[in-house]
Amino acid sequence: MEGLSTIFKNVWFGIRTSFLASRFYFSMKLLILVSTTLIPLANIWLWKEVLNGIVSGQEAGTTVLVCFAAYLLLKFIAYLLSTFDSYVNNRYSDELTFYIEKVMMEKTSRMDLAFFDSAKMGDKVRHARRNFDIMTDMTWLVFDILSAVVNVTATLVIVAAYRWWLGLCTLLLLVPYFIYNKKYTERRMRMEKEQLRDNRKMDYYYGAFFDSQVQFEIKLNGIGGFFTDRYRQEWEKLYRINKVEDIRHNLTSLLIMLVSVMGEVLVLVVSALDVVGGIIGIGDLQYNLSMVLRLRSQAQGLMNGVEKFLANSTRMQELQEFMEIAPETEKSGERKPSSNPSVEFHGVWFHYPNSEQYVLKDCSFVIEPGEKVGLIGLNGAGKSTIIKLLFRFYDPQKGVILLDGVDLREYDVYAVRKIFGVLFQDYVTYCLPLREIIALPDFGERFNDEKLKRACERSGADEIIRDWEQGFDSVLGRFYADNGKDLSGGQWQLIGLARAYFKESERMILDEPSAALDPVAEDRIFEQLYRLGEGKGSITISHRLSNTTLADKILVIDDGHIIEEGTHAELLKQGGKYAHLFGLQAGRYL
Repeated sequence: MEGLSTIFKNVWFGIRTSFLASRFYFSMKLLILVSTTLIPLANIWLWKEVLNGIVSGQEAGTTVLVCFAAYLLLKFIAYLLSTFDSYVNNRYSDELTFYIEKVMMEKTSRMDLAFFDSAKMGDKVRHARRNFDIMTDMTWLVFDILSAVVNVTATLVIVAAYRWWLGLCTLLLLVPYFIYNKKYTERRMRMEKEQLRDNRKMDYYYGAFFDSQVQFEIKLNGIGGFFTDRYRQEWEKLYRINKVEDIRHNLTSLLIMLVSVMGEVLVLVVSALDVVGGIIGIGDLQYNLSMVLRLRSQAQGLMNGVEKFLANSTRMQELQEFMEIAPETEKSGERKPSSNPSVEFHGVWFHYPNSEQYVLKDCSFVIEPGEKVGLIGLNGAGKSTIIKLLFRFYDPQKGVILLDGVDLREYDVYAVRKIFGVLFQDYVTYCLPLREIIALPDFGERFNDEKLKRACERSGADEIIRDWEQGFDSVLGRFYADNGKDLSGGQWQLIGLARAYFKESERMILDEPSAALDPVAEDRIFEQLYRLGEGKGSITISHRLSNTTLADKILVIDDGHIIEEGTHAELLKQGGKYAHLFGLQAGRYL
């Protein structure tokens, strides 16, 4: 019952998703399904009447002509339906693919970062992406199964009206086919798993000829024959195994087919005896045989469809589970923050999902509005984690984060993120026009060239684009653009900084903003930040302590909490951790 429940859930999931993808084409598919079921049955019956009329003589001439004309008309309609069905399938496939891709993208965009930190949840994402094509296949499979069910039911009723036991025998004679086909499918899937490693080896040897770096070695050392021989060895091994399996399968299928066609022989014999006995006409014999042939083919199609559906049921379930996952932390309050609020961490403890080691331990500090703060600490001390908690990518396990004295969780999380201009250490590069890359935080302003110029001047990116013929319309990166601009790491960092400045926020957050910059560009950034950014707050994370010497306040974090706090001069006088680290760096320049 549990298995049946899963199957019905998957069927309903497939039908519901197919309907939501396109109500119009879903309805068209249903109409086509009904039409393509009824028209062949009607044609078989009309042909029976034509044959019986021809045998009976001239008195049935009018009936024969009418039935023959109707037969030809339905044949023409069936041809038109086939053409229309092909069109509907193409359009429906496009809409279904777009719908599922859109749902997947939207779903992933709303996932918490904690979701991606979890190996188990990460597996769900990978499985869902891998099973994406299954959704499209299962949609068509659902229609095929529905069509086969309708066809088998209708044909069985018609056959049973002649001899009830003939339909039953026809179906029973298909049981060996179904059993063998199921076992063969399972054996084939098992062989595919067993041959997976060999196929991967073949892909590796083959792919070596299309890898520019490997091709250099191949030509240099003349080892193309080595890869070709290895490829051939793996291919011959798999060929021998599959050849034996194919021979056995074809011989067994032949025997199974002979058993399944016995139903047709039985109908032919019974109908022929009835024709000789004058019980039915020659057209009825053709009618009975056509119906049994149709019953067998539709029943085989139904069995194959159900078998394939069951084989993909587990993968369908994984996709359904992914689609039903609800975001946890991406829940917003309703409060709107001020443009430059005070920030307070009060007794914050935090560890990442699936880890028991706390990154922050009873961490407390206050940053006042408009205050420029340097956040200093060794790798892994928790600096970037503080920023992630401030943006509510995660929530702390203990303690509270306050904006203007109010719990961060009471604020609209998206409104909170908008008040900060941000450049992370692991900045993202995009293959897009420059104006779109810079304007991503405020996309509606992407055609505001004056605002774009200000952001580039503040970041230093104006020096990069000064001589570009297309200016802000230049595409960066060459993923899809042959003439895309290829930038260095330092240049990309300046573009990322321009994106942070484009928001014109009252508070900037810079995580290692000068890691890839030369000394001149680095000096320009911090000149803009400290001397020309009067009245605006900032939080700067940097391993180069010279970048934070002008900060209003420096927070030194170690072992998950703030151990020192003060100005550059005050911390040097204390002779603690900050003074030690600054002395180490300063000594290298003396």
